[in-house]
Amino acid sequence: MKIDNIYQTLMEAFGISSQEEQIREIVLNYLKKYPNYEIIRDNLGSVFAYKKSRNENAKTVMVAGHMDEVGLMISEIRKNGALKVIPIGGLVPEVFLSQLLYINTKEKQIPAVMGAVPPHISKDGKVSFQDLTLDTGLNSKEEVLSHGIELGQMVLPKTPFTYSVDGKRIISKAVDNRWGVGMALELIRDFHDQELEFNLAIGATVQEEVGLRGAGTITYKIEPDVFIALDASPLNDINDPYASGKIDEGFLLRLYDPNNIMKPSLFEYLKAVATKNEITHQVYFSRGGTDAARALTTKTGVVATTIGLPTRYIHSTVSLFSLKDHFSAHKMMRALLNDLSNEKITYLKEN
Repeated sequence: MKIDNIYQTLMEAFGISSQEEQIREIVLNYLKKYPNYEIIRDNLGSVFAYKKSRNENAKTVMVAGHMDEVGLMISEIRKNGALKVIPIGGLVPEVFLSQLLYINTKEKQIPAVMGAVPPHISKDGKVSFQDLTLDTGLNSKEEVLSHGIELGQMVLPKTPFTYSVDGKRIISKAVDNRWGVGMALELIRDFHDQELEFNLAIGATVQEEVGLRGAGTITYKIEPDVFIALDASPLNDINDPYASGKIDEGFLLRLYDPNNIMKPSLFEYLKAVATKNEITHQVYFSRGGTDAARALTTKTGVVATTIGLPTRYIHSTVSLFSLKDHFSAHKMMRALLNDLSNEKITYLKEN
């Protein structure tokens, strides 16, 4: 079984934090198919589809993936045409060595190779971002500028969206977190003609990878009672059998991360929904955070959690995930939104 084509479109698009224009355009074009939603935007660029309930005094549920991916930004153009870069988001420099990358200019994407100081002449054998040099093959600053290359432009790989040889996995760049955006769009489609007793806001935030910024502004605007982040979450199961989270064992129910420890009442409720609907899932402990952490402390506080996709090799040039886990997460989100009610939301807030 294959997944919706929207995921390939999203994952192959370019969009680091604060430069999410390509992804935002994809989202807005998708929303044109469902005019019964109101479109809500904030000043940072987050976009949400909002359906108001006919129920008076309805609560509000918010579901969000984030548009941005980690990547590089041009920080210096040297006289000899060499380009220096800085990381946008949590990255290690080694993943970019000897990679074919592309500079996203206003007119086109320009190929370049990432070089570094050779290890046999480096001081300590270690690599830092200061050591990396992006080489377009152009020999002067003037040549570089003449091709439209400027400071601040994003640099990313063009890793193609690919199915594994057995058809059970997806290999792609930007799984974190175009998967969450794609899932949000599928849920917009799934619930576009369904009346719910609560208000529903589903969409995509910006600048998650540099401090959960978009989640803060759009959550403040929408004022949800419940916030659910959809996010690709890191696995190391292939190297460490005792690590939290494994591929093919279902979506990740994130009980703990450093900035959001799930309320016991919410944890028990989500487990009950998954069990009732026979949805494969696994309890997950994370060392990183998601947009749920920012939503959690918005205004007087929000019931917030993350439904995660187990993903190998995130924050690199390519990642891998299981279709089984993807469909598990989709089934859970459909079951959850169908099960929630104003009464249950009130209980989760008060207990």
